[in-house]
Amino acid sequence: MKFKTQHIYQLLIVLLISLLITGYAINKKNSASKKNEILNITEQLKIRNKQITKIQENLIKSDDNINNLINSSQIEFKSVYENKTLTGFENYKISKYQTSDIIFNANIKAIGSAFVDFFNNERELILATYDGVFAYANFENIKKFSKINSNISEIIKYDEFYLHDHYGIKDIFTDNENLYISYIGKKSDNCYDLKILSAKINKQFLNFNNFFQTVDCVNKNNKHEYYAHQGAGGRMIKIDNSILFSTGEFRNRPLAQKLDNEYGKILKINIETKDVKIVSYGHRNPQGLYYSEKYDFIISTEHGPKGGDEININHKPFTRVKNFGWPISSYGEHYKKNYSDEKLKQAPLNKSHKKFGFEEPIKYFVPSIGISEIISLSENDDKYLVGAMGNEIVEQDLGLHYIELNQNKDKIIKHKYFPLNERVRDMVISNNKKKIILFLETTSSIAVIKKSTN
Repeated sequence: MKFKTQHIYQLLIVLLISLLITGYAINKKNSASKKNEILNITEQLKIRNKQITKIQENLIKSDDNINNLINSSQIEFKSVYENKTLTGFENYKISKYQTSDIIFNANIKAIGSAFVDFFNNERELILATYDGVFAYANFENIKKFSKINSNISEIIKYDEFYLHDHYGIKDIFTDNENLYISYIGKKSDNCYDLKILSAKINKQFLNFNNFFQTVDCVNKNNKHEYYAHQGAGGRMIKIDNSILFSTGEFRNRPLAQKLDNEYGKILKINIETKDVKIVSYGHRNPQGLYYSEKYDFIISTEHGPKGGDEININHKPFTRVKNFGWPISSYGEHYKKNYSDEKLKQAPLNKSHKKFGFEEPIKYFVPSIGISEIISLSENDDKYLVGAMGNEIVEQDLGLHYIELNQNKDKIIKHKYFPLNERVRDMVISNNKKKIILFLETTSSIAVIKKSTN
């Protein structure tokens, strides 16, 4: 496999460089010390050879494990705990099931990353791993997911998708008999875009076709620190006969304020005509998306930079295009302090939105919580769960946040945090609001939350 050869080559190059440096140092010493140095080098070489041999053996074992995962027809989960009371959220019980069959992750703090959704009248679940493996299970037996073959490798052919955690699938959602997946695509050398594929749900084979792609791509060699992993967006939801689709700006910050491209936006894509309209702009990386048909508003979550994660509400979102301010305004800070005056002029991160004519978030988090998906818990769309996928419980970024809105749906009147010690990558809730499925990527697990009948 590619990664095995790559690691060995890297080790040999490091070894060669170290030998050259050592050789140079020897020449600087007197002849009496050269003999001792050569002896030391010989011993070091023996140790290095043993280390390389050990690494090769481990890589072979790892290769065998990966081959077993690839060749297996199932993804198996084992129970960690069942029907445990969710602390502080007594009306709900949580069960957790962990797998060792999903090991491709979207973050160095994760073991395995995936997305889930209901289908077949919510009797079954479909799962997609970050690197494009698909499987399904009956909701009553989610310990065994059966894999589904697909043509995804014929469509997505660039190596980074399968080998690098910055790329991969960004979301899935089902609509009747159709499955949609969003992902980072490669348009040309060093230039990446966002795409959506669709397929009829078939348990034997998923035949994907291109559904949508952004017109332009973002070049890695721009002046604004291209970073796919923390800037893609990719969340999808259904609204009428359209898909709402969130796009990030790939850390090419000025794109979010320009209406002549589709990055840093929330888009509305007509399913039949593929016509695209910009709903809102000035977004950094929207990770959660929900539309209230009853009250006609979009509530979304968005990654800030260093601090400044946001929850935003867009009332009557299709009457005019609204600007949410990024990167002119943000309650976060830049990761680096030594940006040029030109960059700071383009992305000043002012500590007000309203003052500069932008929409204020209804809540922001400093420090960031690694904000992810948002789901509605009530028919009145006033109670929500928000996922967090950071790395520290003390910063309330490893678990779930509960928020409750006021009657006008423009302020948060209640906020509680439920620690899970897990990065919540994805969430989906049943139509009757009684079943919630989470994918927890810290341990590569699925959690099932059920509302009690009391």
